[in-house]
Amino acid sequence: MNTLEKAIYDIIEKRYKKKFVGDIKVTKLGKGWAGYKAVLYREHSTIPLISLSADLEAEDFLKYVEQELISR
Repeated sequence: MNTLEKAIYDIIEKRYKKKFVGDIKVTKLGKGWAGYKAVLYREHSTIPLISLSADLEAEDFLKYVEQELISR
């Protein structure tokens, strides 16, 4: 688990007061982009629950993820 994945787990626990038991995968966007893509999966599933991408640096990307999770 990388640092961004851990941070997203922490955001979910802080916001919802529950642990997310699924998987979270965070990858850097392709060549020419500075941002990240986060995909949240249900436990033992390969079908994404949520997929978020943004051309933002790590700190701003986490703020974006938090705002998106609040609005959903």
